[in-house]
Amino acid sequence: MDLHLQATPSRESGEPLVPLSNLSPRIKVFPYYYHHNVTGAMNECYLRAGAAQRLVQAAGKLPKGLHFLVLDGWRPYEVQKALYDMTKEAFEKKGMSEDEVRREISKFVAYPSDDADAPSPHMTGGAVDLTIAGADGWLDMGTGFDEFTEKARTDWYETAKALSEAERAVRDNRRLLKQAMTEAGFRSYDEEWWHFDYGNIPWGKATNQVAIYKGVKQVSIY
Repeated sequence: MDLHLQATPSRESGEPLVPLSNLSPRIKVFPYYYHHNVTGAMNECYLRAGAAQRLVQAAGKLPKGLHFLVLDGWRPYEVQKALYDMTKEAFEKKGMSEDEVRREISKFVAYPSDDADAPSPHMTGGAVDLTIAGADGWLDMGTGFDEFTEKARTDWYETAKALSEAERAVRDNRRLLKQAMTEAGFRSYDEEWWHFDYGNIPWGKATNQVAIYKGVKQVSIY
């Protein structure tokens, strides 16, 4: 994720943000940052209407007994800034130089921008963080959510050699998530197995299309 997102040609579709809690029986939400007391986080997950419908389509591709667990969607500026500051501090505590911190943080947390024409991806309502769960809980994806390591790279288990049986199961779980989401039109983010985009600037750049979601500063509560 770019430290400073450059303004890219985009048009605003006007689609509203919609809550995901009651969208589908195959989609559940666990607002991760709300439950971890991040400043400004809300007890709900939201996406733009078009992205939400594509999420429903993706959920329908999962095998019986499995469902999506959405951890984060639309993110207000206050939350983005809090996450950026927390991540920056964590990297600094590891003894990284300023350049190292800048390089590493750019992979995982976008610079907090409230510019509607160059917004942080989550601020558009077109970015979603999620995993797959079943009756026994979350599927094993090899790392935890927001675990900023090399193993968090979406295709890490595809390129690793001599995988154990357990690691092959992790690889297959990631494949399932990525396939369901990309077939529904989302773009997978290379550095984070849990992050997918639709309609925003990263999606537009990856698909050579004009972004249709600009930044949204607040959600309308119905």
